[in-house]
Amino acid sequence: METSKKARIYNVIVLDKSGSMSSIARQAIDGVNETLGAIRSSQLRDPGQDNLVTLVAFCGCETRMICENQPIAEVKDISERDYRPCCMTPLYDAVGTTVTRLRQVTKGEKCAVALTIITDGYENASKEFTGQAVKKLIDDCRNQGWMIAYIGADHDVEAVATQLSINNALTFEKTDFGTQAMFARERGSRMSWTKKMASILCNETLSEDDRSAAMREESANYFNDDDEK
Repeated sequence: METSKKARIYNVIVLDKSGSMSSIARQAIDGVNETLGAIRSSQLRDPGQDNLVTLVAFCGCETRMICENQPIAEVKDISERDYRPCCMTPLYDAVGTTVTRLRQVTKGEKCAVALTIITDGYENASKEFTGQAVKKLIDDCRNQGWMIAYIGADHDVEAVATQLSINNALTFEKTDFGTQAMFARERGSRMSWTKKMASILCNETLSEDDRSAAMREESANYFNDDDEK
């Protein structure tokens, strides 16, 4: 296996900051920061990784790119200044905008993408994207080997994930412990997935078809093998 080339991995978190997230705002900030710490550690352990990070926080007021495709070494922890929950839940607009921008960046590039969506409620405020449009985007990205996960509380998470063609879904309890446990589970899955993606991307013996198939298979089982290694 050839390991001299770096494996470019895009880590994307789309985080709901609608008003109902206020009760777990502190836990959400801590969870994101712990995830950033895990990505930093992963890259330090494996210099063959090239981890880029996009953090998106969305509500009815804005879809805010806290950072976009930024090298993990340059990404700072977030604080209350970055994440202040308020108003509505334009879920489709946030996901559609993020995916559209990232597809333009990664077009033609040999890379892996992990997109995690975290929300505590149903779509109720989008103006630019419909659910059907987002589903089509997600179908296209999954065919390219992207890992897309939908994590939610206080609504039918499995139903929404199915409607959007997302096959990795996780429900959490919107409590201190439940939120902490959810982020820990997501972190473990991300580290396991990242290690596998780096191995696949750096394996020069794989054909493009075999590489794509391997990425699709691993990305479809994100929460099934989340031991942090």
